[in-house]
Amino acid sequence: MEQQQKQDKTIRKLKKQLKLYMKKVEDLEANAHQTVSSSGTSMPVRPVHIARKEKEFQGMLEFKEDDTGHLLKNLVIDLKPRGVAVSFTPGLPAFIIFMCLRYADNVNDDRRLSTLLNSTISSIKGVIKRKGNDFEVVSFWLANTCRLMHCLKQYSGDEVFMVHNTAKQNEQCLANFELTEYHQLFGDLAIQIYRQIIKSMENILLPLIIPCMLEHEAEQGVLGSKPTGLRKRSPSFPDEALTVEVLLQRLSFFHTTMSQHGMDPDIIKQVVKQQFYIISAVTLNNLLLRKDMCSWGKGLQIRYNVWQLDEWLGEKELSDCGAKETLEPLIQAAQLLQINKNTEADAKAICSMCSSLTTAQIVKILTLYTPVIEFEERVSNTFITTIKNLLKDRAESSNLMMDAKKIFSVTFPFTPSSVALETVQIPASLNLGFLTRV
Repeated sequence: MEQQQKQDKTIRKLKKQLKLYMKKVEDLEANAHQTVSSSGTSMPVRPVHIARKEKEFQGMLEFKEDDTGHLLKNLVIDLKPRGVAVSFTPGLPAFIIFMCLRYADNVNDDRRLSTLLNSTISSIKGVIKRKGNDFEVVSFWLANTCRLMHCLKQYSGDEVFMVHNTAKQNEQCLANFELTEYHQLFGDLAIQIYRQIIKSMENILLPLIIPCMLEHEAEQGVLGSKPTGLRKRSPSFPDEALTVEVLLQRLSFFHTTMSQHGMDPDIIKQVVKQQFYIISAVTLNNLLLRKDMCSWGKGLQIRYNVWQLDEWLGEKELSDCGAKETLEPLIQAAQLLQINKNTEADAKAICSMCSSLTTAQIVKILTLYTPVIEFEERVSNTFITTIKNLLKDRAESSNLMMDAKKIFSVTFPFTPSSVALETVQIPASLNLGFLTRV
């Protein structure tokens, strides 16, 4: 109670002092006002910070027609995808170009708009032509070309696409120009880039497929019921260590790069399916040409490697992309190397099992089959003849080799973006200071 009383006394004392000081301040202000009135000069005033109201942007970028070349040089021709992919919004170049298109549409300038669109297509084609062997560059521009094509659809004003938009995005639809023809032009460009990305990946994969899938001799004990230690990665690997792990490491690099670039999941799935087809076709074709590869042990190794590939698909959540189906001929060839090849019942089992292999391929593998165990025998001519008779009515291609150069047709399903155009920021490193946010 004594402490409380002391505190109350102190508070009363401080309140009196505060009132006294407030009166002194008022007197000083009154004297200062009189001084200004009498002398006409003012005393120095402390600067006050004035906060700028946040401007509401409309998601457009103002640019002059003469700046088109400068824009595309900085944003397309000289851009280094390796740095952009990690630090910038995925699809940033596509969004910037489209925001410029929206400005040209908003001011009803058809010349400025067509110049930008046509120059963009030419610039991207030029980059792909010069750097088509650089997987990262091709991946980056496939992702951005598709994003720009999706933007043209998403903001076209077509009800089919508008249902995917927010109310704000529908307000930002193009007002003056119909650009349906450019949907097709960018679609054609995307197909061209897609074929180039498959080619660039093929150049990387081809030297690895045969050493990793066929030639590497697995260590003793690895080909058990369930391999262990499969996911250990080495940053570098000598030629003598080209195992299926190396192939998987390369596939992971492709997948990570495409994901970082913001490529549509549907397109990534199609790319992976094509990769697995190349692996299957090249491996099977090599198997059909090499007697030293047609043995029971090699069949076991192939099945182990295919199991690894299937595990990788599961890890990347790509099991539904159709890639596993492309491996079926290779899986059946491996099973053919391991199955019994003596009786008519064996022959019927082979014919039933090898539905993805042609008669020519089955006969070729059986002919090349080389026993590596003492009690094994070569496949008899009688058994091979039985196989031929059982399969004589099968409707199929007579080709022995798979077409390793085959490229599946690609589709680009519409994929709207949730990115709000008015929030897109342009990094200073792009040197696009001549653009004005509107």
